[in-house]
Amino acid sequence: MPGAILPLERRLALLDCARRMKAVVVEDDYDGEFRYTGQPLESLQGLAREGRVIYVGTFSRTIFSALRIGYLIVPKRLVAAFAAAKWLCDRHTATLEQQTLAEFVSSETYERYLRRVRRKNASRRKALLFSIRTYLGERVEVTGDGAGAHIVLWPRGRISEKSVIFNAASREVGVYGISPYYLKQPPRTGILLGYSRLREGQIREGIRRLAEVI
Repeated sequence: MPGAILPLERRLALLDCARRMKAVVVEDDYDGEFRYTGQPLESLQGLAREGRVIYVGTFSRTIFSALRIGYLIVPKRLVAAFAAAKWLCDRHTATLEQQTLAEFVSSETYERYLRRVRRKNASRRKALLFSIRTYLGERVEVTGDGAGAHIVLWPRGRISEKSVIFNAASREVGVYGISPYYLKQPPRTGILLGYSRLREGQIREGIRRLAEVI
């Protein structure tokens, strides 16, 4: 389910399965810096003791989307192979942006920036959840609200995902459907909402308008 957080027990079970199958797990932690409830969960890469996790991260989510710089943390035995693959497929990653980013991170400015962004996102998340309770109430189920910058609304009644998207757009509210993420059809109707780039007033008004079509 989009937005679900894998609990510690499941993480350990996955690592145990990888060990038994002699497999490697790819952990795509694209917005793990943003968690709002409970204690931070340790990444699979941090829990792994046998070098079976390839950790994928990005600065596009935490700084700004046009900064197309990501990174990998790979087991030592795979570093040479990944460096060779990078050399073969892409020799032109912008040097100036990487050097600027490296200074931003090493100077601890990045950590201060993240704390500021977390506070703003937490405030926007609070406004979003309050607006959902106020305008939608029991008409929807909410998941994925514990971390990241998106949540998923699951309408409890029978309603077309396409109609929700179309009718919301007619009210100048942009939302996304969950159906493209399903392997099996027919999918469950779900609506994906992002909130990190919106002001609190925009969030409240957007949910009020969305409630008119759900």
